[in-house]
Amino acid sequence: MRNLLGPVCGTARRNEAFDYEASPVPTGNYTVYVCASSNPLAPFIQPYTYTGTFTYNDVAASSNCPANFTPTLPAAPADAGPKIGYENFEAPGVLTPITQTSSGAFTVEYLGRSAFEPSIGVHWTTNVTAYQSDLESLFVTFGSNGLATWVNRRAPTSQFIDSDPILFTDRQTGRTFASELTLLSPDTVKISYTDDDGQTWIPDQTGGIASAVDHETLGGGVYRQDLAAVPPIVAPPHSPTYPNAVYYCSQDLETALCSRSDDGGLTYGPSIPMYVGTQCGGLHGHVKVAPDGTVYVPNRDCSGTQSAVVSEDNGVTWAIRPVNTCTYAAKPSLVGTGDDPAIAIDDSGRVYFAFSNFGTSAGVAVSSDKGKTWTNMYDVGAAYGVKNVAFPAAVGGSNGRAAVTFYGSTTPNGSATGDSNEGSFTGVWHLYVAHTFNGGSTWTTTDVTPTLPMQRSGLLRGGGADIVRNLADFFDVTIDKQGRVEVGYANGCAGGPCSQAAATAHGNAYSVTATIARQSSGRRLLASFDPATPTSKPGAPFVTAYRVGSVVHLAWNEADTGNASITNYKILRGTSSGKETNLATIKGTQMKYDDTKATDPTKTYYYRVVAINKVGQGSSAEVAAPYMGDACNGMVIHRNDPSHPESYGGAILTTAPIGPGATPVPTPTPPVLASAIPQLLIDYVSVAEPASAPGYFVFKMKVNTLSSIPANSRWRIAWDWWTPTTQMYYVGMKSNQAGAVSFEYGTLADAGVPAVLVLGETKIADLPQSPTGTHYDPDGTITMYVPKSGVGNPQRGDLLGAIGGKTITGDVPGVTDTLERSTTFIDHTFVKGNSDNSYPAATYRVTGNSTCGQP
Repeated sequence: MRNLLGPVCGTARRNEAFDYEASPVPTGNYTVYVCASSNPLAPFIQPYTYTGTFTYNDVAASSNCPANFTPTLPAAPADAGPKIGYENFEAPGVLTPITQTSSGAFTVEYLGRSAFEPSIGVHWTTNVTAYQSDLESLFVTFGSNGLATWVNRRAPTSQFIDSDPILFTDRQTGRTFASELTLLSPDTVKISYTDDDGQTWIPDQTGGIASAVDHETLGGGVYRQDLAAVPPIVAPPHSPTYPNAVYYCSQDLETALCSRSDDGGLTYGPSIPMYVGTQCGGLHGHVKVAPDGTVYVPNRDCSGTQSAVVSEDNGVTWAIRPVNTCTYAAKPSLVGTGDDPAIAIDDSGRVYFAFSNFGTSAGVAVSSDKGKTWTNMYDVGAAYGVKNVAFPAAVGGSNGRAAVTFYGSTTPNGSATGDSNEGSFTGVWHLYVAHTFNGGSTWTTTDVTPTLPMQRSGLLRGGGADIVRNLADFFDVTIDKQGRVEVGYANGCAGGPCSQAAATAHGNAYSVTATIARQSSGRRLLASFDPATPTSKPGAPFVTAYRVGSVVHLAWNEADTGNASITNYKILRGTSSGKETNLATIKGTQMKYDDTKATDPTKTYYYRVVAINKVGQGSSAEVAAPYMGDACNGMVIHRNDPSHPESYGGAILTTAPIGPGATPVPTPTPPVLASAIPQLLIDYVSVAEPASAPGYFVFKMKVNTLSSIPANSRWRIAWDWWTPTTQMYYVGMKSNQAGAVSFEYGTLADAGVPAVLVLGETKIADLPQSPTGTHYDPDGTITMYVPKSGVGNPQRGDLLGAIGGKTITGDVPGVTDTLERSTTFIDHTFVKGNSDNSYPAATYRVTGNSTCGQP
């Protein structure tokens, strides 16, 4: 390339880009010359033939220049190829036996309903996906029928008390590592690994390795060796049976540390500082290893700029490399306390840095020299008008191919819309994935949840126990052995009541449901697996159901049209699982359907929605709609699963079962049991708004019996509802030392007990008792009338989220009788703390005391 007034200033071959060697690029006219010699300084030989497209990119490569921050980055140039399609898979709502919950109990919990900060990997030999969150290690198999099978094979080191669960799968070896960070007492990480998708696990060195307090990360890859470097870089001695290095990093409030394992994860070397607090903020993203062994850790704030922290000598020394193109620089998020950036590396070693720019745009930048300079800084959310961004993640594939994913909202922050970091926010959130196939020059972005949001209201960026922190701090993305992108995320708006609510609705489900978005059409991140044709059958719609009275409301996301218009949707219905028949055929532009003939309250109705385009019809997944009541007489928010231990005697295991094949679900003669108290065993909780009680909610809790009242006990129903001063409310019955009962409602807040979520009650008012109003019946039914004006005054269409029942006994009056810690049952199968861990999601949509049906 030659400036008409200057010398030849760059060379390129095939589809490579020209880099101008000076910065900034001077103004003027440019002419492309094709040299006949490989030496660009050789005399030019006529003719100067040129074929192809010459594009001038004014997003300059970075050098040592001041950071120029701007909230508005250039919109990513659009990729001209076909769109990328996705299908969403949610963990089934089944009870899974576990040896420990995060409350420390031996009981059961709903599979994948505590999916805080999930991480994901794929074993490229078996093609099984691993999904880690809380104390569960879930292994997922995608069948040829378009369905997914989920199973929990927990790592033995996933034990209470823990934080920041992390999983990493080495795509070269198939080894999966699961890590839990014991919080504060002491700071110790516990890691196990498996080579057979969780069938067997091997813990790391006895007692775990030393760690820091937060934001742990695991990664691995080849060792770097460069004998031509000065000084030479030589791969350290390592295991003859495991070829790759394994890196463990975490931060200690300010200093961040990394350790390396040279024996496949059995033992780890010393913790080496990557940086100190005067250089970078302590929090960092996930470690990644390049094909040549270079190690990268992204950081949200190093001297005011988001940066890549890089080691070129196998983790011995580290360098901080700001993400700055000289035209634009990566500004840390200003929303809340910000969120972590992410790094992807393609097979050529090209680095993609994904970040939340100012917290309001989805930034990405590219480096071809290990982060020393950066180019192509774009906003990959601009195509959808995204105005708020959280928790970016990234993955690389073949040369020039990568994907970036993030949570995004098209609602801006403002006086009318609220702060996206708080419950006042009026926007909704979707999951987006952006793909590049040419090294970041162009991008194509997919809205993976286009119709049904995956979060409502705010999304907290920062620590604390706020109800809008239900999705915590990050999620993850990977690829399978055919190059499909798989995003492991948590659905914060699970279930029909939340996902189908109007855009104007306040509130959220506050769920934390394990979900995988899996690429189902379009070009792959591994070029050799690109489809032969641009069109395909449509993907399976992700369907939610909301049954109120005799009507079942269906709505769905369709994130994969197969790059052809959906012509029709077929609605199938049955009263037996797997035996659905055609109910209706509707237009392909319609994304919801109401079945008004679900009139039998004794039956569960099952549905499938099938998409059809010109290529054919896609697969479908089944959704169930059991009868839950109506808003006049009561909507059952949560009914106890018949297979739950609470349903047959309330036996709670207080020690782990012993012996081969032992299960923590009690048998008629279980090992060690706590005494069962039928008065505390919850059958269901419900909410109603009868027209006869305008301005009131009617909450009910049904326990096994109340023929006698245990002393010093409480029966509580709590829910999330955000106001500027309050986030959680409760209503309930309480007994004193003599067994006499009273009723009250009030607010809940974190009681400040370190490392354990204990809630403190603050009573607002007593509820007067009446045989036709607030009272209890000997059959175990507790009925409570609560004024809406006293509990935040939610309006028609709004959502009460994370509604949960708790029963507590053994209160010490004046000491513990205002503290709430869920029982070992309720802790996971109803609601844990202020997030929803139940199935189905325990959400109630307000009707306004005017109708028995959906508002």
